[in-house]
Amino acid sequence: MRVNGRAASPKLVCIDLEPCTTTQAPGRSDILSVGGFSDAVLGVVASFLADDSGRFVAEVEIAEL
Repeated sequence: MRVNGRAASPKLVCIDLEPCTTTQAPGRSDILSVGGFSDAVLGVVASFLADDSGRFVAEVEIAEL
């Protein structure tokens, strides 16, 4: 698949509705593992998929724990 003339880099988002100590996939830069779910998750996932590392970090930092 090509996006804007270049090959798209596939990514995987794993969301566990209830956080636990294990993940569904191994830790890699193209895999996002999220424990729990709220409206804040949508912004984090959008930043991750858009390859916007600055926005991704900002979204994670403003999320309330």
